[in-house]
Amino acid sequence: MAMKGDRDYNETTDISFFWAATPTTAAPGGLAVASGVGSGIAMGTNSTDDPNTVTYATAAGALHVIGVLIQSVAPEMSTTRDFPNLEKNEIRPGDKCTLITDGFVVTDMISGTPTAGGIAYLGASGLFATSSAGGAPSVGRFESTEDANGFCKVRLSIPSKLA
Repeated sequence: MAMKGDRDYNETTDISFFWAATPTTAAPGGLAVASGVGSGIAMGTNSTDDPNTVTYATAAGALHVIGVLIQSVAPEMSTTRDFPNLEKNEIRPGDKCTLITDGFVVTDMISGTPTAGGIAYLGASGLFATSSAGGAPSVGRFESTEDANGFCKVRLSIPSKLA
């Protein structure tokens, strides 16, 4: 699972959330949902003093989608000699993550067979789904069909507030 570099140059991103401690691995290009939210600005310096965390949902449902994860999440091998690979745009569980909230992405994290103009919904495991399951919110629309490698262009329209 991955995301291609073709993205909207005028995209809007959010850097106010930390990736949750679990799962310890995640591919870029999936839909991140709120797994913990604090009151006020809740802007800490790490995931232990800031409750604003996101993760990929294990099942689709009526969850609050925050955005599309740009980085890959990799487990920490050693706390004394392991550093994130910045050349790979990699973060560790508990690190700040960058989420696209408005624009378009080209991703292969899709469940079902998309059609151009079809509505994109939140699916399980951070996937974009072609149908709503369990009250899953719509997150945008598919702007193409899948190519030979399974990638599809998705225009994001993530609601900015809870309904």
